[in-house]
Amino acid sequence: MVQSSNKKITEGNGLIITIAHSKGGVGKSLLAWHLAIALKVPIVDLDFQKTLVYTNNLRKLNGHKALEIIHHKSQDEFINFFENWDDDKDVIVDVGGFDSNLNRMAIYIADIIITPAVDRVTEMAGLFKFHQIINDLSDKMHVDIVANVLLNDVNPNARDFSVMEELVDSYPRFELMESIVCHRADFYKTMEEGMGVSEIKKSKAKKEIKVLIKEIREKGLEDGEA
Repeated sequence: MVQSSNKKITEGNGLIITIAHSKGGVGKSLLAWHLAIALKVPIVDLDFQKTLVYTNNLRKLNGHKALEIIHHKSQDEFINFFENWDDDKDVIVDVGGFDSNLNRMAIYIADIIITPAVDRVTEMAGLFKFHQIINDLSDKMHVDIVANVLLNDVNPNARDFSVMEELVDSYPRFELMESIVCHRADFYKTMEEGMGVSEIKKSKAKKEIKVLIKEIREKGLEDGEA
């Protein structure tokens, strides 16, 4: 069974959920934000654009409890954080849309890697490059790493994902998630107010995040026991 790095640093029931892609603009920070609020967990922010810092300021200005957003200046600081992390707690790592040693470390220690991808032909080059990174890292560290590709920002009316299914199937270190996150106004509206979709009463976006969390939990724990 191909699996992620399987609790390289942590041994408890908590999950290190790394949201990673070497391409920008695929919705990594948006997913990290909504997942962190729904799970009530901190975010380790490796994205130099600091989108989450700005959004967290909006959250505080609107009277909500701020998220814990953690920044590390070095790989050693990053490793030290996880060596001392309570491994019964979940944490999300938001990786920037570029390749670096620190980003590769975030991929390596993950219990589950989520790679958001838009269902478009233009995604092919980006996914090919990211697969190369995962493959290189797997070879170098002598582990089998898999990234779970999440169809993200999808047209709610779309039904045929055969192009993306065939693409993901052609890469041995990718698995396509069953969950799908659609392009919905609530994701953006709530974020602009510093909120998460899990904090509103009724929403299709809220339901999609709940379904995604359930799959993350199942896949993450399954990989950790493999």
